[in-house]
Amino acid sequence: MRCPVPRRRRPRRAGPLRSVAVTGVSEGRLASLHRQRNALAAKFTAAYDRPFWRDRGLSGLSECEGVLGSTWPQGEGVLSALVPPQRFGVLLGAPAHLRERELLGEVARLYGDEAYRPLATHLRMWGTDPWTRGYVTQWTPGDVMAVGPRHGTHEPPFYVCGSDQWVAGYMEGAVRTGRDTAEEVLRRG
Repeated sequence: MRCPVPRRRRPRRAGPLRSVAVTGVSEGRLASLHRQRNALAAKFTAAYDRPFWRDRGLSGLSECEGVLGSTWPQGEGVLSALVPPQRFGVLLGAPAHLRERELLGEVARLYGDEAYRPLATHLRMWGTDPWTRGYVTQWTPGDVMAVGPRHGTHEPPFYVCGSDQWVAGYMEGAVRTGRDTAEEVLRRG
């Protein structure tokens, strides 16, 4: 007698909160979560045998004007780049087989022709990936302060974290620091 082989169940997709019903958390927490809008973006990473950008003294964040929005060293010999929401459609418009070369061209304009010779590259299309359906958070005026007080709070069994969701806490801290500094300056005259 043969035992049937169980079929592997495919994991259920859970995209951003716009596509998931959440219950069991406070109204304040739920309102905070719904203000965090995942914007469509992509990430491009290129690995090299050495960090050649250091030879030019370019080891920090670089802002770009093409399809890439910014690049930064992710690790020894690894450069990462973000395709921001306002440029994601332009990337989608490029034929898939030409995207890597175009993105490497932008990296080369910043760091030199050595950028055309990576050991490996990876392009993650977060904006259209069915598992993420977004990446960076789109903030409008007032959102950070509305989310900030709830940022990092935990209402079991539900907790949200994500790459740019943490920005809310940092920005909330920056806003508070700025306000406290202004108050102190005004107090001291």
